[in-house]
Amino acid sequence: MLKICLLAVGLLISLNSIAQRIATGKVVDQHENAVSNVRIQERGTANVTYSQGDGTYLLSYFDSEIPIIFSHEDFDTVVLKLNPQSTTTVFLSLKWNSNSYNLGFLAGFTDFTHKNTNKNLQNMPYFLGESDVNRQLQMLPGIEQGREGYSNLFVRGGEADQNLMLYNGTPIYNSNHIYGISSVFHHRSIKNTAVYKGVAPARYGGRASSYIDLSSEKNAKFSSFSGEFEMTPLNAGIYLSNIQKDKKYFTISARRSWIDLLLPTETRENSINTNIYDLQLNMGKTLKNKDKVDFSFMSTRDLYFIAFAGQDSNNIVTSQAGFKQKWSNILASVKYSSQLNTKTTVENTAYYSGYRASTAIEQQLFTLRAQGATSLPTQKEESVSGIRDIGLQSHFTYLFENKHQLSFGIQSATRLFQVGRREYSSVNYPSISDVFVLTGTPKYDATQEIALYAEDDFRVNDNTILNMGVRQVFFVNDKKVFVGFEPRIHGTFYLKNSDVFKLGYNRHNQYVSQLNLGTIGSPSNIWVPATKLILPQKMDILEAAYERKLGKFFAGTINGFYKRLQNLNLVNNLSDASDPSIDWQSSVTQGTGQVYGVELMLQRSSGYFNGWISYAYSKSTRNFQELFAQDFDFTYDRPHMLKIHANYTDENADWNFGFNIVVGSGQLFTLPIGKFRDINDEIQLEYNTLNNYRSPLYTRLDLSLVRLKPNFGLNQEWRFYLYNALGNRNPLNISVDFEGNSNFNALQINRAYLAYVPGIAYIVKF
Repeated sequence: MLKICLLAVGLLISLNSIAQRIATGKVVDQHENAVSNVRIQERGTANVTYSQGDGTYLLSYFDSEIPIIFSHEDFDTVVLKLNPQSTTTVFLSLKWNSNSYNLGFLAGFTDFTHKNTNKNLQNMPYFLGESDVNRQLQMLPGIEQGREGYSNLFVRGGEADQNLMLYNGTPIYNSNHIYGISSVFHHRSIKNTAVYKGVAPARYGGRASSYIDLSSEKNAKFSSFSGEFEMTPLNAGIYLSNIQKDKKYFTISARRSWIDLLLPTETRENSINTNIYDLQLNMGKTLKNKDKVDFSFMSTRDLYFIAFAGQDSNNIVTSQAGFKQKWSNILASVKYSSQLNTKTTVENTAYYSGYRASTAIEQQLFTLRAQGATSLPTQKEESVSGIRDIGLQSHFTYLFENKHQLSFGIQSATRLFQVGRREYSSVNYPSISDVFVLTGTPKYDATQEIALYAEDDFRVNDNTILNMGVRQVFFVNDKKVFVGFEPRIHGTFYLKNSDVFKLGYNRHNQYVSQLNLGTIGSPSNIWVPATKLILPQKMDILEAAYERKLGKFFAGTINGFYKRLQNLNLVNNLSDASDPSIDWQSSVTQGTGQVYGVELMLQRSSGYFNGWISYAYSKSTRNFQELFAQDFDFTYDRPHMLKIHANYTDENADWNFGFNIVVGSGQLFTLPIGKFRDINDEIQLEYNTLNNYRSPLYTRLDLSLVRLKPNFGLNQEWRFYLYNALGNRNPLNISVDFEGNSNFNALQINRAYLAYVPGIAYIVKF
């Protein structure tokens, strides 16, 4: 009996060792675009798996001598013998008159590599000629710009700080140059932009609206060295790339403003100066054991300075007063990826993200300088705020069997907050002691966030995929522990006509938020943590989507969603919230909100002429019981938005072009409804609610014209842009007057707007 048991155990071990043979790889088309939902079967057996949305596959099989069949209704079938423990890229040829649109991924997901390919976004019209990844996203349904002309992102009725923006996996806390006019990302430093507009994998967390994952170029179709120089009215930039396919890579991109360099040095130091720069550096290598190491670094800065000199009647300078504002980001990350065994891979990442903003006012008096003194009497007041994020992450992918692909991991972030610090000094005044006053928090306050997550991509059958996940978050601040449970579930159902229906539910918790102290994108806004009094924000989203291929070139998508928001923050006293000597929590009230909507998108992804047309209907409301008894419209609620982007791109033509058309609901503003005299005979403005005025219909046409002119062995491009080419009066800001001194009800609205804004860029590629 013992011999029989030992023989049975030995047989099981033997069979299990055979079953551990694994084949991995990626399925792509002839343009190396990912092909999803490819059926991968060991011939003559029921051993079947499918390629993922990004084209990757993992097949556990028994016999390496048996051919593997790769089949898809839109592509020619390929039969191969695969070597176990190897990685194979399989190329499929598109059938005549078939459509290669990728039906994979979660509902609401968009990217410009796997999902929506070949969009030729370089020919999109841009503001002032600055190519900007944020403005690309603003042309998608459900993503709005907020204020006219700005590059901020408001996704499906959410706030700007409810978007988690990642650069190579590292969060960035201020992605704006020039107070929101452009983003800090050089367009060539971004290879792909992935957007989850609500439903997201369990590895993403910490925000209540969306996740925007920006990744740099790490590989190419072939080994090469390339570069690009760009000149615009604002910046001069350069991009260099040296890639050895599947071995190592190095990319660097840098931009700097150049107009300030035309000013004399003395002027920049004493009168006026403004400059911005950003730098992105990325490198990586595949080691001999096939492990990979990736390093990423990013640095950005904005600096604005202006000074005024006071003079007496004899034109002698008696004093000088200056204003300086500066904000900067520093990001760095290291990722080590390895294959632990035939079924398990792991990515270990360490990152740092730091953001700091400062505003300083300084005055120097020349007339009070003591005799023989080398230093001037000086008064200075400086306000500083910032946030630092130090993170460690481990992400595992494990093939349980062909139908189950598990992923799980742990994320730890030590987050340090400088909510506000103000320093006042008065030094070198004759016969007066020096004064130093510090208000606010002298040091950074630490919080800790730890997340555990796991999910299973379960292929139920040929037509059904279930993505089931959970995320458990622990957030600690001042001995208060918040525990957040986040279920994630998503179903993908392939219909008989090869269309796809998707349905998902997610919960997200947000433990860090930004207080808006005036203008979205302003460096004066401060990042704050969840506390005992200010609870973490919560969002529940239910989303359904239907996707269909339309003929050979087109694809259509319909998305419907409903979002419930809790513990939203609203600053009810701007002056107190910006005063470091006062606890910011006393200036914040919390409320609820709801957003629902439908998004339709028709796109063409191939050919010389491509782009998309989209329409979105949505409604976003807020309720803050401490301020108003009833719901009111969210500041950036835009119920109806029609967007069209198209471009003609032919590298062999002399001219290319592109255009954007945006038509939709006007922006909301809060205006007084009248005025009255109080008991002290002073005029007071009367309001009924927030966001009570909607500007007229928003319409905008943007144009781009590209001149391709090779010369001296270099590819040169002249790009001409025109923003708001029809001169529509879309308000940048609104002010009001009451006509006459006695008529308190005749309201006159004055609009400031942007029209006919030109842009130009000169590009040399090598």
